Amino acid sequence: MAWSRSLLKHPLKYRCLLAGIVLSLQGCGSFGPPSVDRDRFDYINALSSSWKQQTLLNIVKMRYADTPVFLDVGQIISGYQLQGALTVGASLNSASVVGDIVNLGSGATYTDRPTITYTPLTGAHFMQVMITPIPPPNLLKLSQEGWPIDMLLQIGAQSINGLSNRKGGARGHAAEPDFVRLLAALQRLQGSGVLGLRVEVSKESKQEGTVMVISQKDLPPEIQADRDRVRKLLGLRSDLQEFKVVSGTVSGKDDTIAIQTRSGFQILNLLGSNVEVPPEHIAEGRTYPQITELAGAQSLPPLIKIHAESSCSADAFAAVKYRDYCYWIDDRDYRSKGVFTFLMIIMTLAETGEKAQPPVVTIQGN
Repeated sequence: MAWSRSLLKHPLKYRCLLAGIVLSLQGCGSFGPPSVDRDRFDYINALSSSWKQQTLLNIVKMRYADTPVFLDVGQIISGYQLQGALTVGASLNSASVVGDIVNLGSGATYTDRPTITYTPLTGAHFMQVMITPIPPPNLLKLSQEGWPIDMLLQIGAQSINGLSNRKGGARGHAAEPDFVRLLAALQRLQGSGVLGLRVEVSKESKQEGTVMVISQKDLPPEIQADRDRVRKLLGLRSDLQEFKVVSGTVSGKDDTIAIQTRSGFQILNLLGSNVEVPPEHIAEGRTYPQITELAGAQSLPPLIKIHAESSCSADAFAAVKYRDYCYWIDDRDYRSKGVFTFLMIIMTLAETGEKAQPPVVTIQGN
């Protein structure tokens, strides 16, 4: 009765009190939608940083004949829980000198329980991504999207019509001079618009094939010289402008270009040969010496520069600790950053089948 009489005596005061309680309870409502913007970008940055560290570590490990290990992030499920408690105590006595006394108490607990699943790259998936050579059509398609053809072939081709590219590893060797001349001529032809590619689908096998087109139109003398040089180096007929591209070492035909492509494992091994290593590690037999180019010979520029120092640079694009040293890529080295990022695309090109489905995760509600 005291509560009712007080409400009648002071209706405005108690209505404000009840309104405050209701608003407090409403403040504990759904907070899911505002978390989307924050979580998406936070996870993007975290996944990007993690991928760079994992890839750089595996490149360095290949230099030391260590085992590369890859973990794919299968699923990310964020679960939030907010629990609140509100207590109200009142002493209502109109006869008291102090008057009515109202005590409010509240408490809240916020819990973020993300569930992240990792899928190791093993078995058939490992063979598919790391051991299987990149199909030539998949590699050359990127040149149609504007990627430099000389960089594509320097990374992804082991040989072209018998001309050998640079090989990494302990038994590595420099690229043949004619292979270097071939890439330079192809790059100039691509820049002048003379070089093109066309994808054809076989009626019998239903598989895609690539045709390289070298235009026969009138060209400036220097471009004509590059066109003739490409045909001569590859042993192609001078009166043709379309040449079929196949997978292999040597085609044996004057209208076909055979490209022996690399696997993801070979590309990692190649990039590992560009890792700077401490001299004592070479002297102790922990890794192999740098591949030396012949004096005065034409050579390909290094694909990537990975530095090794006792501490990581503050201006590192990617950095990882290994064997008490920090191996890092300079953020100001645009070519190395581009090749490193392009490695993810190259690895994706090797995935010719369906990717394994991640496990199903059930999040218990509260």
